[in-house]
Amino acid sequence: MKGLWSLRTDLQHAFDIQSPSGQRAFIRWYFIQGVVELGLTSLLTTAQLNWLLSAATGMPRTPNILALIWNSDRQLQQRYPDPGAESLRQWTRNQGEEQYPILRELRQLVSGNIQSTHANTMNRNAPGSLPFGLNLIGYARGQFGIGEDVRMAAKACLEANIPFSIYNVEPGREVSQNDSSVEAHVSDHLPYTINLFCTTGIETARLAAVEGHKLFEHRYNIGYWPWELPEWPRQWRHAYDLVDEVWASSRFAYQAFQGSSPKPLRHMPMAVTTSETADKSRADFGLPSKDFLFVFSFDFLSSLARKNPQACVAAFQQAFPQGDEPVGLVVKAMRATDDNPLWQQLHQKAARDRRIHIINETLSRGEVLDLYRACDCFISLHRSEGFGRGIAESMQLGKPVITTGHSGNMDFTTPGTAALVDHHLTPLGEKDYPFGNGQYWAEPHVESAAWWMQQLQRNSEMSHQLAAQGRQLVDATYSPVAVGRYYREILASLPLSLFTTTVQ
Repeated sequence: MKGLWSLRTDLQHAFDIQSPSGQRAFIRWYFIQGVVELGLTSLLTTAQLNWLLSAATGMPRTPNILALIWNSDRQLQQRYPDPGAESLRQWTRNQGEEQYPILRELRQLVSGNIQSTHANTMNRNAPGSLPFGLNLIGYARGQFGIGEDVRMAAKACLEANIPFSIYNVEPGREVSQNDSSVEAHVSDHLPYTINLFCTTGIETARLAAVEGHKLFEHRYNIGYWPWELPEWPRQWRHAYDLVDEVWASSRFAYQAFQGSSPKPLRHMPMAVTTSETADKSRADFGLPSKDFLFVFSFDFLSSLARKNPQACVAAFQQAFPQGDEPVGLVVKAMRATDDNPLWQQLHQKAARDRRIHIINETLSRGEVLDLYRACDCFISLHRSEGFGRGIAESMQLGKPVITTGHSGNMDFTTPGTAALVDHHLTPLGEKDYPFGNGQYWAEPHVESAAWWMQQLQRNSEMSHQLAAQGRQLVDATYSPVAVGRYYREILASLPLSLFTTTVQ
């Protein structure tokens, strides 16, 4: 219930769950309307069913669900002053079921037409009636980082000859959905015995609330969940109940889940590819032809505070203070809003420094990769990363990278493959990042980043050496061929009873 409340602003405005009266009002809404509205009837626990159907305190002839309805409906109270009257019970079997569908649902549950399941385990029947393969669940068309996760999983499956289908999740109006690269694999069905949720754990819980048990039952469920902080939030530990195991795309994320996961946990790298192109050059992006260009790319949906572009600007101006050096900084943003104070400050600095180039638009994947190709060095002074796809993509393109020496990117940004920026750890406040209060992230040292920017701009041999070693590592570990092989080996270790066809 708290998870639903956290996800829906309309519920947050309607119910103050910090107060006892707000909690009672929210519980009334949940059982009277929410359970049916969200398709959660089959997830009612035995204890909840028993309580809803048992006599209300002080009302021996009235079940709790009817008492909840009667207490919240003034017209019903006026029509039936006695909540225990037989006429009210007659009403529940006629007009009542039309006005309050929860009454009909409960009657069907009691009569045995629908079998209830326990919310914590969802009573999933053992797989076995479905063929081997993966149902990849994620944002198939979404033009943002986590959308790329499901598309890269598809590429890994193709390379490993693993049967798969993609179940598309709608990401919301603020996200462009113009990536059609995996459209041929999108289906409304879940034809295979294994679900791979290429979404956040929080989004997996939301899907359970909206779509109910049908998305999970009769299948082996794996959460391929990104996470950017050292611990998985206590408020969302119920998400573990929805899956049979968890895959973490980095050792950093693995450690975050390890502290709380009651389910098996595996480290599973994500695939990285950079073959797409839109044949764009520096001139197409309005960039100078000869300057040494640093580039940083981020999405406002990923948190401006976490991505920390202002540190890139500060480091750039500290590294090249004269203003006439043959260098430039490209800040590629997406979904940036002009009302954000930090974004306004960045724009003001760019207006005073012609070497800073801001691009704020949604580009196609080929265009984004072309922008990286057009620049000389990728820089990311993030405070924390779950994986660091943009960093890995730049390394695979043969670009040197300057990056904070902390979090998920440390799987592939080593002292020999990347320029690691010094940092110190700092605690997060309540408003710094969702569910981050009490945790910590990195504060990169601007002077360290500035030093690296100077070194790579001036020392081409060092720059080329880092780029070559970085590319070699990413190609060897994160190619769809390599990741697909990991998938197949892990899936082959699952019990054969899960499948009607064995893993070849």
